[in-house]
Amino acid sequence: MSTNVKADSVAIVGLGWLGEPLALTLQGLGYKVAGSTTTVDKAQRLAELGIATLVWDLNAPLPTQWPPALAADTLILCVPPGKLNNYARRLGEVAQLAALGGVPRLIFTSATSIYSGVGTKCEADAAPDSERGERMHATEMAMQASGIAQVLCLRLSGLVGGSREPGRFLAGRSFEGGEEPINLVAQEDLLRFIPALLARSDWPSTLNVSAPHHPSRREFYSQAARLRDLPPPAFSGGGMGKTIDGSAISRYLGLDYLVSDWFEWLAQRNKQG
Repeated sequence: MSTNVKADSVAIVGLGWLGEPLALTLQGLGYKVAGSTTTVDKAQRLAELGIATLVWDLNAPLPTQWPPALAADTLILCVPPGKLNNYARRLGEVAQLAALGGVPRLIFTSATSIYSGVGTKCEADAAPDSERGERMHATEMAMQASGIAQVLCLRLSGLVGGSREPGRFLAGRSFEGGEEPINLVAQEDLLRFIPALLARSDWPSTLNVSAPHHPSRREFYSQAARLRDLPPPAFSGGGMGKTIDGSAISRYLGLDYLVSDWFEWLAQRNKQG
């Protein structure tokens, strides 16, 4: 049985740091792409680029029907928790509305905060022990219970690239846990993996996305700050931390991560300005 699927249209709710470049990437690959944002100016700008964009505040009362402008073969929810009140409940309601509107597939951008403890964590190890982790776990459950036939929760590690400059994240501040491993994924890898996922019909329920290189927080953020001529962070203490295993998505798609060495990535990014 073929694992490929013909999915010509995609709706992206949340055209932000990931959603906007993803929309443009998919458009370049021949998809019909629509999406939503909260601002009129961005909607107009993206419409001029050929992305049909709905102005939609998800904190406002939801419509009674799925917006026709967002009718699509696949819905991608790229809404950060900080942008939405009652995150799990409201995104669950959005997914249910999409199911009633006939959307057959959903990708939800979850997070690796769903893992707790120390050691290496793969997809089967979800056991949240923080408010953030519990919120993501509840949201994943809501996605799976939405009524949409196929749901894939992508558990993303810390996001870098694009406008997210890691040299500025911790510069000049003090933290504990300097020896804990970093778990990050670059925007350029997400823009490769998600289009490849859209071409598959045999989705698992969850996949981690985390680059295979896990240097310590002290090493990575100190170097990131230095390359930007910023004061490096000060770390105290050690800490075991957890390492997110993001290898399953590589095996599933037959694609390696572009970023396999974070120090090389930092150096290249610094050269590009």
